[in-house]
Amino acid sequence: MIRQATTQDVKQIAALLRHKAELLQAGGSEQWSAYLQADLDALVAADLSAGRLYVYERDSRLLGSIALLPSLDWDKALWDDAEGLYIHRIVVSESAKGLGVGKQLIQHVIAVATAEQERLRLDCVATNSFLNTYYPSFGFESRGIRDGFSTYEYPVAVLSH
Repeated sequence: MIRQATTQDVKQIAALLRHKAELLQAGGSEQWSAYLQADLDALVAADLSAGRLYVYERDSRLLGSIALLPSLDWDKALWDDAEGLYIHRIVVSESAKGLGVGKQLIQHVIAVATAEQERLRLDCVATNSFLNTYYPSFGFESRGIRDGFSTYEYPVAVLSH
């Protein structure tokens, strides 16, 4: 089940992010390496208050999360404008790999952005071949590479008023 996160979820989400950052580092990736020094509880709490933070829960276990946020300083470095909503910090528990948790979380935020007629954007490290194949499989369109990051936008139809 996907639901909005609460303050009670912050520590669990931070632990998922930390664990994933450790796994990435152990595999030789620099992706999310800043999370190893960051106060992740504070970062997740900021996500919770700045936008919408969703979690995937099954049998009272939090198995993944995704942040849907307005433009952050990070996004402003990669995009020429600050329009739309931005996906950040998609993370899935290692114990839930292969269950489609990430897919369901992404489909959920696509539905939210589509219903609100908002642009939906995300980025990933340009050398991450898995994500650079994964995101287009949902219909995200490449908007190019900037500062070593691939940028993607979902083609949300915005109706004129």
